[in-house]
Amino acid sequence: MSFLESIRQKAPFLDKLAESFTPSMTRDEQFRAEYKLPAEEHIIDDTSADVSFISAFGHAKTLRDKGRKGEQAMAYVFSGKFFLTPHYLVFRDAFDHASCVMIVNLSTVKRVERAPSTAYAFSLIVTLYSGTQILIQFIGLRYRSEQFCDHLKKKLKENIPNAKQLPDFLSSCYSEFLLRKNLLNAKDIAAPSAGLGQQFKFPGNPTVAKEKARLMLWFNYFKENGENLAIVKNHEFQKLIRIGVPNRMRGEIWELCSGSMYLRQANPGVYQKILKDNASKVSQAVEEIEKDLKRSLPEYSAYQTEEGIQRLRNVLTAYSWKNPDVGYCQAMNIVVAGLLIFMTEEQAFWCLSSLCDTYVPGYYSKTMYGTLLDQKVFEAFVEEKMPLLWNHIVENDIQLSVVSLPWFLSLFFTSMPLEYAFRIMDIFFMNGSQTLFQVALAILKLNGDDLLQSEDDGMFIAILKNYFQTLSQSAHPDSSDVKYRQITKFQELLVTAFKEFSVIENSMVAQERARHQKGILQNIETFVKRTQLRHMPRTLNLTEEELSNIYDIFYQSIENHKISMGTGSSNMNFEVFIQFLSKFCDWCRSSENDNDPAFRQQRRNFLKRLFKNWDSGNVGDLTLNDVVSGLDKLLSRDLLESVNYFFSLYDEDGDGELQREEVLQISEGLLFLTEPWKTSRFVDILTKQSIEADIAEKIVKEKGTAMTMDELKLPSGVTIDEEKYKTEQTERYLKAASCFLQRSFEYARPLEVAEEINLIDLSDNEGETEDAKQKKFQSMRANAALDPSHPTVIDLATFRMIILADETYELFFTITFRHSIHVDQRVDLSEAKDKALRSMFDGIIADGRRVADQVRRRVDSVATRSTTASINSITASNGPATIPRDDKSDDLDDLTSYHADEHEELLNNSWLGDVESSDSSKKQSRTLQPINSSSGSQQEDLIEFET
Repeated sequence: MSFLESIRQKAPFLDKLAESFTPSMTRDEQFRAEYKLPAEEHIIDDTSADVSFISAFGHAKTLRDKGRKGEQAMAYVFSGKFFLTPHYLVFRDAFDHASCVMIVNLSTVKRVERAPSTAYAFSLIVTLYSGTQILIQFIGLRYRSEQFCDHLKKKLKENIPNAKQLPDFLSSCYSEFLLRKNLLNAKDIAAPSAGLGQQFKFPGNPTVAKEKARLMLWFNYFKENGENLAIVKNHEFQKLIRIGVPNRMRGEIWELCSGSMYLRQANPGVYQKILKDNASKVSQAVEEIEKDLKRSLPEYSAYQTEEGIQRLRNVLTAYSWKNPDVGYCQAMNIVVAGLLIFMTEEQAFWCLSSLCDTYVPGYYSKTMYGTLLDQKVFEAFVEEKMPLLWNHIVENDIQLSVVSLPWFLSLFFTSMPLEYAFRIMDIFFMNGSQTLFQVALAILKLNGDDLLQSEDDGMFIAILKNYFQTLSQSAHPDSSDVKYRQITKFQELLVTAFKEFSVIENSMVAQERARHQKGILQNIETFVKRTQLRHMPRTLNLTEEELSNIYDIFYQSIENHKISMGTGSSNMNFEVFIQFLSKFCDWCRSSENDNDPAFRQQRRNFLKRLFKNWDSGNVGDLTLNDVVSGLDKLLSRDLLESVNYFFSLYDEDGDGELQREEVLQISEGLLFLTEPWKTSRFVDILTKQSIEADIAEKIVKEKGTAMTMDELKLPSGVTIDEEKYKTEQTERYLKAASCFLQRSFEYARPLEVAEEINLIDLSDNEGETEDAKQKKFQSMRANAALDPSHPTVIDLATFRMIILADETYELFFTITFRHSIHVDQRVDLSEAKDKALRSMFDGIIADGRRVADQVRRRVDSVATRSTTASINSITASNGPATIPRDDKSDDLDDLTSYHADEHEELLNNSWLGDVESSDSSKKQSRTLQPINSSSGSQQEDLIEFET
């Protein structure tokens, strides 16, 4: 035991301190990550116990069988803790969590019985399918042990269906074949299907690699410690992996270490079903896969044949359909090609899933954020562990990531000869991603002297490339010691990586990733945003700032999409589309009418039309480009274009005509869009002008025509009748809607040329006037227009005429609708809008120039009329006369004082009006404070009723 390890055991607080710097994980997440269990596994119960393991073919079992009856076989006893999950029984020792780790799938349990024990001891004997026995002696309170056994009994019953599928799964495991053939002398058993190496040979020289000797070591290990779904892992297991896994066993050991064996066992037939269900489908990922198939490990002979290419195609295609967020990414073909040399297609498929999800998350993603993050982590390790080399790299502007990125992305498959890359993969699947950093640091360490002589990237890469080509050569060819000369460069690499850099552990890697993750993700988001904005469709009505804001709101609305990680769909469905528009469109936000089913249906009907019109691909989802193009049409500054586009939303067949039902639908659409103004939540320019005119009229009445423009200022007590303007605006929009529907049917033309309807008045009202008869006749004609037997249509020209004939709707399509879409500002969803006319009054007060213009026009008009009348009167009686001017300096001094005081108050007070209640009237009113007519900013948009 090392000195540092002894300190760690004596000071367990060091582990807690290290955990405090790592990203927080739940207990179940930590448990699954440690034992590579599937995502559905979670801890149901746990208990302390002593356990001994007697293999069906082990030495202890042999002694027991040969001994006298009743003689106890000797076996090691380990103290630790049992964990029960829905499908697994896991034991780990209490010593170092590595001396005895047992992962038993519950479907392999054949029998459970109580062991003979004293009154104080509670023990179980668990017998597995192979005959292996596990003796469990519980430690602790009796009731807790009974509770654990109850949970175990329940889960064993639930796993009975899985036990029936166990023989088929075991037939695919080479360890099972090895034991049955050599220990049970099975004659009719055949070797399970394996990777391409069985047919096209494995890389390397089997004699030099001592394949038979390694296979014998693993055979002996399986005899003593079990195999596949019921194996016990200990320090010997780790040692056997470090010295090298035999080629025939490599696929199963990779499966076992990575946890993909558990995934394959839990999902029988899923791989074949994915291939079958998507056999005839085409996607962008499938097209990219086809381009890279023949570039996958071309030095291996199997990938020069159709069989090898087809296996590679099947695995990559199936994974792209299983995980559409990833689909297919660069270097994934290289990794899968390496796996298929030792694994079947199904094994490689599940191993790839475990690799992408657990070992190197984010490596094979659309943004490759995991690879970029680990490059930053690797540079941090180089700077810390090899400062001299790091300073040389910085001084010569050598891009280390250009050199190391292929190592990490291809897991060294394209950097060094395959037989050595596979040795690194053995340790990688056992220890995790820390292996990549340890090996990469060792490579730089062993070539440090030569790398310090390099002056550019080319020389840096050439030195390392030459090193990889000589890994089989002696590391010390000039040594006088024969054993020393036999050490190869690759062996030296492994010793350096896992001895000198053993301090690089997964916890340290996690800490560094957490430290650099935020910066990397922000850089990726900035790059992706800049790229997407650059490739957006050309717009006529949207600025760059507005496009940037639309981009942000679009991806904020799609909560399951992570831009930096490239996960989740980047398309927007209809429900998200509604939420998206509600963030910046006044007419799509929630209102008091949301409780009205008819109004909710109107909103959905209109938004569905808009959604369908924007869906350029007719796929039921909107891309960012679809949304940008659609908003650009909505924000058109041309009146006729806006009217034409609104007409096209309802002209689904594109014939340029709207029939009766479509006219009713377009009328409902207008009712929905104008609801914020119809209910007086916002005001339009006509209402605003009416208020300004009334204020100006009051000023003129108070000051009279003798007031000069220098004396102009708003009075301190102008009271606005809020209910009056609300009512006027509501009535105006209701009238516009009524007139639109009436004129649409009045000016509609027959769909087909039909005979004139003979309208006969059968009434006996002989006393009716001619005007009354004419009105009655027009009413009868209108009713005839609604007759379904006589269909009528309106064309685009008629629709434009009807809109332009109404001042309210003309203004709506000219300004109001466009200014109700706030793509120019970030929207705060928490912004409450409850006070109707407040912001409108603030706008009027802040922009006193418009009121001053109204006053000036009225004063000039009254003064002109008064002067003309006076002159005419005087001229008629006495001839021409001179009009005297009354110049009051006191009023000028008051105005100067007003400028100084009121302007300072305006700058310091964002709320420019105070509210007064009029007791004399029951209507809501507002009192406007005086303001400098030249202050504020001109506001020509529609003004909200609330703030």
